[in-house]
Amino acid sequence: MKSTLNGYLLRVDLTSGKCNREPLYDSLLEERIGGRSLAVAILQSYANLEPLEPDMPLIFSVGPLCGSQVPLSSRSVLTGRSPLTGTIFSVTSGGTLARCMLGAGLMAILIHGQAGSPVILEITPSGDCLLPADKLWGFETDKALRLLAPDAGSVALIGSAGEREVLYASIETSAGESFSRGGFGAVMGAKRLKGIVLKATPAVRQIADPSGFDKAMEDLLRLFRASPFLMGPFGIRENGTSALVDLLFQRGMLPGRNFTDFSGEPASFNAVAIRERYKPLKGGCDDCLIACKRVVSDGSWLPDYEALAAFGAISPFDSIDEIVWLCKRCGDIGVDPVSFSATVATFCEISGNSIEPVFIRNLLEELGKGTINGLKLAKGAARLASESGVSELAMTVKGLELPPFDPRASTALALGYATSPHGGSHLTSWSIASEILRKPVPTDRFSFDGKARIVAMFEDANALVDSILLCRFVSVAAELQELAAILTAVTGRVYSPADLQQIGRKTIQDERSFNCSCGFTEADDTLPLRFFTESANGRPPVDRKRFEQELLAYHRIRAAQCQ
Repeated sequence: MKSTLNGYLLRVDLTSGKCNREPLYDSLLEERIGGRSLAVAILQSYANLEPLEPDMPLIFSVGPLCGSQVPLSSRSVLTGRSPLTGTIFSVTSGGTLARCMLGAGLMAILIHGQAGSPVILEITPSGDCLLPADKLWGFETDKALRLLAPDAGSVALIGSAGEREVLYASIETSAGESFSRGGFGAVMGAKRLKGIVLKATPAVRQIADPSGFDKAMEDLLRLFRASPFLMGPFGIRENGTSALVDLLFQRGMLPGRNFTDFSGEPASFNAVAIRERYKPLKGGCDDCLIACKRVVSDGSWLPDYEALAAFGAISPFDSIDEIVWLCKRCGDIGVDPVSFSATVATFCEISGNSIEPVFIRNLLEELGKGTINGLKLAKGAARLASESGVSELAMTVKGLELPPFDPRASTALALGYATSPHGGSHLTSWSIASEILRKPVPTDRFSFDGKARIVAMFEDANALVDSILLCRFVSVAAELQELAAILTAVTGRVYSPADLQQIGRKTIQDERSFNCSCGFTEADDTLPLRFFTESANGRPPVDRKRFEQELLAYHRIRAAQCQ
């Protein structure tokens, strides 16, 4: 079989205005596959640059399954150095962006430099150029998307928060799923890049081994259908990701205000509340059979679990309309709702203010306008708390605000927050799959025994998933054996589960090495003090002694793997 791994890197120099395409070496694509692993490999030579320096690049990349018939595979990943955390960071998005990149002949886009005035990067199969965007600068994302999206296959752009370099600014897309976390909207703002417009037809990838592909797809789809969480009557196909609200509440994992006791009412923003209030339709990415999104009559998506719980739990509101409005407004301005809500919760705990809807609405508007309070909030929770002399009040790891999953109720999550090269992300190891959803195998969420090795294995596996660029929900049903079979059939190059594990492991090792070059040490792998000293939701504080023992074991595992 002839390998179908090929493609180009588009290198965009915003300073000179030059756009050049260069072929990606076959050896690099075979070794790194694509997606996160490919971008991390390219980024290694830039570790000496600060996040907002002009020459620090942003890299959009796609995976080897993009454009195939494999469900949940048309995702793209954005990789760079986060201005919020200072760490290497990757964030994924679904929709048409990845397939339009492939349709334009690209596996990756590397953007560096700084434009003299606002620009749009326009990409077509026949050529790439920078266009003036002065008239779009200052537009909120919904207005800019209405102007640009009708003539494009896919659009990604920033709002006023990115233009003002809010450190947790997002990048919104015409597909409705943003590059939300990590603050890359601020990087685009610093580069004076308003957005990217892809005028290309979504690609269809050639399959190297059609018969092998049919067999691998049959096995994969059977596993999807057998997953209660994905396809069952109480799973996310029937209820969307808001199905997690009640589940995590029952498990003591739904956090309260700034990760204290949850005192709200989950019924105010759970799947039932959304269904009764909005009567939404099922929706999702264009290649998705799970349909985890919920779509209202005007075609817009309702918030997912993380955004819902950010305002319904961390900054508790009891009105679903208020929560949905805040999430939409975050998208219009172009900020990550999780980081914004956590920063607000920190601000309110420091100042003694109560979290009231009108007050939070005003803070969100101030953030977009750059007022005095807006400038305070723009720095994120960690800097806000540090400048106030109360660093312990920021529920962050390496500067990243924690998502609404309380680590007191999950030992692997506690360890995974600490060890993630991206900061306090639950997605790096995604141990919730095992400890809460019981897949691929159940583990005891109250015990630290063996969690160092489990977290390391999960980190490797999910780095691989982000390199193949599948939706994280795939890992609830499939394992490396199924992924190796389908990747082999699509690309024509034989991959074993061990090969895939090694690609994921190398990605994590490179990310940790990048962070080390940026000044991070093993001492940064920790949790906020609150989790070691305060109980919440009926769960005791994290056992610090056992946490530190497993953390030491994790560091030994990673050191041994590098030898």
